Amino acid sequence: MTSVDFDTAPAGNDAAASRRSDAYAAIGAALDRAGVSWCRLRERGDSDEDDLLVAPASLAAARWTLSGLGFRERRHPGHGSHRAFFGYDPVTDGWPKIDVVTALDYGRWQEWRTTLAAGCLERRERRSDQPDGPWLAPDDAFWTLLLHELLDRPGTAQRRLDRLRMLAPAARVDSPGALAAGAMLPRTWPPDRVIATIATGDAAAIDLLGRALVTGLGRRRPFEVRRRRAAARVLRRLDRFDPPFVRRGLTVALLGPDGAGKSSLAARLGQGGPMPRRTVYLGLYGGPRHVTRQPGATGRAARSRVPGLGLARRLAAMWRGWLVGWWQARRGRLVIFDRHPYDARLADRPAGSSRLRRAILGHALPAPDAVVVLDAPAELLYARKPEHPIERVQAQRAAYLDLASRLRGAVIVDVTGPLDDVARTVTAAAWSSGGGGGAGS
Repeated sequence: MTSVDFDTAPAGNDAAASRRSDAYAAIGAALDRAGVSWCRLRERGDSDEDDLLVAPASLAAARWTLSGLGFRERRHPGHGSHRAFFGYDPVTDGWPKIDVVTALDYGRWQEWRTTLAAGCLERRERRSDQPDGPWLAPDDAFWTLLLHELLDRPGTAQRRLDRLRMLAPAARVDSPGALAAGAMLPRTWPPDRVIATIATGDAAAIDLLGRALVTGLGRRRPFEVRRRRAAARVLRRLDRFDPPFVRRGLTVALLGPDGAGKSSLAARLGQGGPMPRRTVYLGLYGGPRHVTRQPGATGRAARSRVPGLGLARRLAAMWRGWLVGWWQARRGRLVIFDRHPYDARLADRPAGSSRLRRAILGHALPAPDAVVVLDAPAELLYARKPEHPIERVQAQRAAYLDLASRLRGAVIVDVTGPLDDVARTVTAAAWSSGGGGGAGS
């Protein structure tokens, strides 16, 4: 999978700003190659957030393209046509965001729906001074930004007033945007007065304009507006509980020899990202606090001597853990499997272990979305966890490297560096993974 190289260093760094612009230009070029009908809605400024308008017929192609660039979709019901796509920047441990809409709807609850989007896409322009894709025509940019600032955030300070003032000279009084705004405003606020008010930058007058728009929104089609507001409120309230099958999560299996830092990395993987995280232990030998019984133990250990009973119990425990992870992923969460039954496929298993049992355990569960195999020189692994002879550590490392070559899509990550740096590398590898992890043969 191809990923976009974001560098989000402070805005004062001209080289970093140039690299960031190049990254967004690469996104635009990819959308163009895929035949997507799209344009940028607003200036990004110094943020990592980009706002795109995409034609409904091109949405599937846009989603496929952004996914191929390492972005994952996070949709939240109750926000109109809005879809958020998040990438990951390992340089800064940041999460660049692309907001995609297929309609230009306004209001805090997106309750006022317009038909402006199609015309805006028809009138979009490409600028020689901004090669990162098409933009709204200046008149459309003025009216859509005005409605966005004054309707979507009523009663708050306008963030892009300077940008509106720059666009005011190009605004027209007879355009679709002007007519849409005029439909909500009283006659005392004709389009020419709106444009003049923005051009002067009079904060008190702009506040009055905003109140007039909000009041007009409530009066125009009141029953329809109230119904949409109520529906959006319900959906957003339900969304707080991470309902299943609304957002796709991500499952990641961390594999590696003793001393590779699986548990430490599991605690850091995906921190600060858009997905809530959950860790599930899927090792072959019980949980992290598993205690080995001594010879002669009775009870459950004795019953495990019944042929096949131990294997059945282990399979049941594995499937129980996998189902927990599956359910969490269906709720849009990042699920980290700390260890995985893939360990049963290692070539260095003890000679006394049953080959059939290992084959059953190693192939019992569905493949995770991403498999990351942690690797380091045997001397470092031994220094971190000197529980086995160095020869055993070397053999274990070689077995994991061999396993990685047999698992489709598995990524090998060197863990010799600082833990935080390694966590960033692992997060990048998992986030940009296209799935897989199944046996290659």
